[in-house]
Amino acid sequence: MSGVVAEHKGDGLMEATDRTFINMCSYSYLGLDSNPNILEGSLSALRDAGVLNSSTSRVRIKLPLLEDVESSLSELFSVNALTTSSCAAAACAVLPLLAAGFFTEGQSPLMVFDRSAHFCLNLMKPICADETQVLTSPHNDLNFLEDCCKKNPRVAYIADGVYSTGGVAKIKDLMGLQDKYGLFVLYDEAHGLSIKGKKGRGVVLEAMGGLNANTMIIASLNKGFGGSGGAIFFEKSINSSRLLCFGGPLSWSQRINTAGLGAILASIKIHASSEIGILQDRLARNINRFDQLVPSAAIGDGLPIRLIPMVDEVHAISAAAALMHEGFYTSPLFYPVVARDSPGLRIMLRANLRDADLVRFCSAVNSVL
Repeated sequence: MSGVVAEHKGDGLMEATDRTFINMCSYSYLGLDSNPNILEGSLSALRDAGVLNSSTSRVRIKLPLLEDVESSLSELFSVNALTTSSCAAAACAVLPLLAAGFFTEGQSPLMVFDRSAHFCLNLMKPICADETQVLTSPHNDLNFLEDCCKKNPRVAYIADGVYSTGGVAKIKDLMGLQDKYGLFVLYDEAHGLSIKGKKGRGVVLEAMGGLNANTMIIASLNKGFGGSGGAIFFEKSINSSRLLCFGGPLSWSQRINTAGLGAILASIKIHASSEIGILQDRLARNINRFDQLVPSAAIGDGLPIRLIPMVDEVHAISAAAALMHEGFYTSPLFYPVVARDSPGLRIMLRANLRDADLVRFCSAVNSVL
């Protein structure tokens, strides 16, 4: 189901033709996509720079604004940060280098992709296989992963910090494997950034306390963060100049446009202020409220993604249609997005959902279960 829509009020209310509805598929977990300061940041950057795109690779010519964004982002999260046009572009830049041993002292590691890793990661498997052996592990199966570590001198594990269909990586346990075997871990933190942690540093960094030399993160700056594009977070032992030279899209792709960079700077200011904690608390209250009213296997995980099981694909589609009739847009998921026997209705919760709307939505969900 798709259509031309106009957004109103910044609370997820949308309009298509003569119908209004609340978008329950929005990734803007903190409601920052319509934050007035972020919008003004975009406009201010455009006025100051006088150009939307540089139309030249960043390794040749770049605006001072790009350096300001990356240094501010690095300082905010106590990492080294490079921005990319998207989280998928970050995966495209980093994974072939990881396969070639770029981050593992020149030794190509066995690459183990979690079965539930995001499509933008799995898409790179054939390219990585040109450099090294690639395996797929059962979801969150650390016994499988440890067995790989015992049999191979270097192993790299590719996973989501927060999975797009719900759930998290076993971050603390993975840190134990890092200490024991030198396991390298690449996390996709597209859905975890901003919603948790000090200054919104995300689920992975909050659990780890900070990056180590055997961990990299790719992240979306377009979801909870409320800006645009993506980013690569890495530890100081990794040479950023070499990463820029050899990291595919980092050298030959366009940068985030000027409006997006301005939005990121404005969001950084919010993340560095007390406002981020207020927004995180609002999100947590809405998650708890939903969990009180709708049963799910994920109750209590504190994450904004809920996948409600459906009987089959027809049930998922009909449930989504019924909810749309009640004024709520949701996303039915089935194979190949999820396993063949696990169709569901994906719901994304946000800080700026009004309680009355959330209660009404939960009532509607229960009516279609």
